[in-house]
Amino acid sequence: MRQKARKGLKTIGAIGLVTVLAACSSGGAGNNSANNAANAGTSPQPSTTAEQTSTPDNSAVKGDIKVLSIFAGGPAENFKKMMEKFNETYPNVKVTYMMQGIDDLPALISAGDTPDIMLAGGGNGNYPASWIPDNLIQDLAPFIEKDKSFSADSLYETAYKRGVTTDGKVWQLPYSVDPNFTIVYNRDVLEQYGNTELPDMNSLQGFEDFVKSYWIAENGEQVMTTSSPLELYGNFNSLTTFAYLNGADASTFYNPDTNKVTFNDPKIVEALEWLVRFKRENIDDERIKKLQDSLPANTSRLIAGKSLMELSVVGHVQQALQLNPDLELAPMPSNSLWLGGHALFMTTLGKKENEEAAWSLIKWLSSSKEAAEINLQLNGTISAAKDNPYLLQQAESDPALKVAYDILQQAKKLPPFPPVQFQDEFDRKYGDVINGTLEPKAFLDHMTTYIQALLDEKKS
Repeated sequence: MRQKARKGLKTIGAIGLVTVLAACSSGGAGNNSANNAANAGTSPQPSTTAEQTSTPDNSAVKGDIKVLSIFAGGPAENFKKMMEKFNETYPNVKVTYMMQGIDDLPALISAGDTPDIMLAGGGNGNYPASWIPDNLIQDLAPFIEKDKSFSADSLYETAYKRGVTTDGKVWQLPYSVDPNFTIVYNRDVLEQYGNTELPDMNSLQGFEDFVKSYWIAENGEQVMTTSSPLELYGNFNSLTTFAYLNGADASTFYNPDTNKVTFNDPKIVEALEWLVRFKRENIDDERIKKLQDSLPANTSRLIAGKSLMELSVVGHVQQALQLNPDLELAPMPSNSLWLGGHALFMTTLGKKENEEAAWSLIKWLSSSKEAAEINLQLNGTISAAKDNPYLLQQAESDPALKVAYDILQQAKKLPPFPPVQFQDEFDRKYGDVINGTLEPKAFLDHMTTYIQALLDEKKS
């Protein structure tokens, strides 16, 4: 699906709060693309949800709950406005947004000032691995089973599954989804070098064959580029995306059923070798720096007409379209698409009498149309709820959201989720791979051994 921005684009929400995994992405969800485009003005069929099965007396739900967020105090005012909307449905639940961040949790526990709900990275490995063995968060499955007004089918399956472990426990519900990634491209540059449309690029070779023709140097000067496949919102996001393009999925990296790590799978090794080779053959850091320094301050190569395209998350797509509404959009190849995002956790730290209220807030934020609408309005955050008429309405005038919706329908993959913290070690050695002092296979062998040892230690 190709989308062209319209003049007078209306940007939705506070773009600065767009989530990236790694961002929580790697950390981030198909139907036929043409059909999705044709149906983009109509709401998908809603799942069986609370409104259809029963009308519970929400005024009977009472409690005083606290929410601790990975974003700390930044979105406090917007969260307050969201809670005003929440209180229209649950009038007797008081919600306090804590100004500290997730990293402050130990100090808060010591001070006796503890949250009932935490908002953090979605998927195992994107929140502290100690939360489960330290009994800091609760399994939500009993609440889901008891609450006949909630159905997991109301959420995108890929987003919901990132919180479910092989033993059936549900440690989180999705707060947001990041549809990764959108191609933002300049048609004038595309046609300048003899092309009229983006090709399918459904393999590493297909991607390379197309984009390398736009890495052009003349007389020692870089005159044209694309975005670097090595700079996709973090090292692990880059490897994940292009390993997926090469046919991998989350289980290629880690199989939760067997608790085995295979970062050295041939598909992943090939992807990393491809990234290293692409860098060596096409990207000269000194030439790129010289080109960037020649541009106006805070201007990207894409906006300056010195790059064919960028691979971006929704908020950055919207920013690019504000600067140049004539830019065009398309999803990345379907086999490379995945969903990141953030998630909601119920802690074991709150009072027992507040658990029903805490569950009601988690459910409302994750699956309700009201939360989906106000969160997109205020924060630019896309909900995991399938029934999201406001997103479809806004997608009619916002090309970035239209492509994001298309990706939501196509994406069937999550980022790999080994439930241990490994990214510091990954990033520490990744630079040696890129600069050629450490072979990709040796690095991925090391990461396989390193992560497996952490998993085995955790299990014992």
